[in-house]
Amino acid sequence: MGYDLHITKAGEWSQSSQTPISEVEWKSAVAADGLLKMDTTATAANPQTREIIQVSNPLMAAWIDPKTNDKHYFYYHRGEISVKNPSENAIKKMKELAVKLDAQVLGDEGEQY
Repeated sequence: MGYDLHITKAGEWSQSSQTPISEVEWKSAVAADGLLKMDTTATAANPQTREIIQVSNPLMAAWIDPKTNDKHYFYYHRGEISVKNPSENAIKKMKELAVKLDAQVLGDEGEQY
């Protein structure tokens, strides 16, 4: 499964659609960032079955950590951006984006980062 962190303007990430980050705001943030790039399809292999899994989203962006070369997907959906199992460096990136978007970073359980 995994654990998600969410960039949201809402007090609870599950209420993000009521106080959304607009698509325009998100696209502008991606365009202004030198390392974040729109990447509409994420592909991974299931480590147990080797089955290839793909997730597509026209507003998904990818960020490659310049320190570790790990790739993280920033998934835009219903006014919030989520990252599954983010590294410490990805959390820092999420916090930077949250400031630019006048938002905050919350965990699945509502904890603030």
